[in-house]
Amino acid sequence: MKKGTWGRVAALLFSVVLFLSCGCEAAWAGTIVDGKEVADSEEDREDAPEEEHFLVKTERREATCAEEGNIEYWTCETCGKMFLDEAGTQEITEKTEITLPKLSEHKWDGGKVTKKASCTKEGTLTYICSMCKISKTEKIPAAGHRYLDKLTRATTKKQGKIVKRCTVCGKVSKQTVISRIKKITLSSVSYTYNGKMRAPRVKVVDAKGKKISAKYYVVKNGKAKNVGTHAVKISFRGRYKGSVTRKFKIKPKKVSNLKVVPEKKGFTVTYKRQSKQCSGYQLQYAKNSKFSGAARITLKRGVSKKTVENLENSTVYYVRMRTFKKVKEHGKVKTYYSAWSKKKKVRTKDVKLICIDAGHQQRGDSSLEPIGPGASSQKAKVASGTSGAATKRPEYQLTLEVSLKLQEELTRRGYDVLMVRTTHDVNISNSARAAIANNARADAFIRIHANSSTNAGVNGAITICQTPANAYCGAYYSQSRRLSEQILANFVAACGCKNGGIWETDTMSGINWCTVPVTILEMGYMSNPSEDRQMSDSAYQARMVQGIANGMDAYFAQ
Repeated sequence: MKKGTWGRVAALLFSVVLFLSCGCEAAWAGTIVDGKEVADSEEDREDAPEEEHFLVKTERREATCAEEGNIEYWTCETCGKMFLDEAGTQEITEKTEITLPKLSEHKWDGGKVTKKASCTKEGTLTYICSMCKISKTEKIPAAGHRYLDKLTRATTKKQGKIVKRCTVCGKVSKQTVISRIKKITLSSVSYTYNGKMRAPRVKVVDAKGKKISAKYYVVKNGKAKNVGTHAVKISFRGRYKGSVTRKFKIKPKKVSNLKVVPEKKGFTVTYKRQSKQCSGYQLQYAKNSKFSGAARITLKRGVSKKTVENLENSTVYYVRMRTFKKVKEHGKVKTYYSAWSKKKKVRTKDVKLICIDAGHQQRGDSSLEPIGPGASSQKAKVASGTSGAATKRPEYQLTLEVSLKLQEELTRRGYDVLMVRTTHDVNISNSARAAIANNARADAFIRIHANSSTNAGVNGAITICQTPANAYCGAYYSQSRRLSEQILANFVAACGCKNGGIWETDTMSGINWCTVPVTILEMGYMSNPSEDRQMSDSAYQARMVQGIANGMDAYFAQ
């Protein structure tokens, strides 16, 4: 017997006992005859009192998946009748009226994992019915590996890797090494300004020498136009991390249209002036093509021509130029230079050096000196000279006056001129005069004199040089002879005077001490009054100077 049935039986027995103890005669509707209940007739019961119920409520109990339930109802404790209402007016005659049938399905909970599934093995999920507390199980399928890539990015110092690992069991399926970034280069680190943007290409190579795709990095500030140093920032992404900076330069434009023209002991350069990205120019020159020990000259931007002077005579020089631009960077001014232009080769003009000796001096020096190097013969160092028969002028005055005018004319013609003396108050011996010309390596040494004779009628110009047999300077005979010839011929032509010829002699100490081509010009005879007056005439002196200068031109033209 079920637990609920026992409860109802107990309640019924309790009602009977209570009835008997109370003497409820009306509880029976009939009479006992021969041990059997016999119903009273209508008349017998007509006057019987109305039955009274003592009702007890039975709460509603829902049916479950294990047992039936019941509705809410009331049961009389005395007679055991059941009613639908508390007033006892709606009697229940069939038990099925109060019964709620058992449910057809369990009410399972959400389930609990009682055995966890792994990547390769099944698990178990257990459900419990909230009504009957019975349980059931289901299999949880093996999850299978759930791989996830974990990236450790490579840098310029360390390699990276990609690990394919199961997030459930931790199993590593695959590991890929990412070589570190080894080399980052620009396609060019030096450009020449051209007014356009310059943008070097970036190349990145890993430790294995493999080029890294551009999708793994971003280039910033990769373009520039003006002269200076420009930074390119390369920032890595994806499989790589970090950033590096590479730099490239833009230099000024080279000097163009460079031309070099030889000058007297120098040269002149011309070039195309630049107006953009240029602060100035640098000129460099040297006597060797490697420019070792070269001299440099800085020129302003607006300059397009420069003459270099005071160089060596008839000497080859190598010349080149470049531009420069001053740029302020990081608070400091930095100078950027262009590439050098092509080197130019130029020879300075062959400017001849002529040494002029205005003969004699205000006071002679009668002390003796050898007539030549190592000679035993001696003569006076220097005489004061003669004087004019008509003008009374001393020779030393006339010779210096003509020599100074000759200096001016030869300089105008492009010669370099060295004067032995420019005043009268000197004391220079004949050997010392020769030494001045020798030490300067003069290309020609002309000694200006005026002649004298006891015969006042003698006139005309002569020149004097050594003989071929001269023991001291015979090596210079041919040159001295040719110089003497050209000076005399052109002097006579210019002045219209008599040609007295060339006197070859080895008695002149001023010639014997020479190691350069030399001649003595006797312009005329101061002992001849007419010629004396002519040589002091300024117009005639101009003709004399022209004749001597023409002779020099002719000598060097040969």
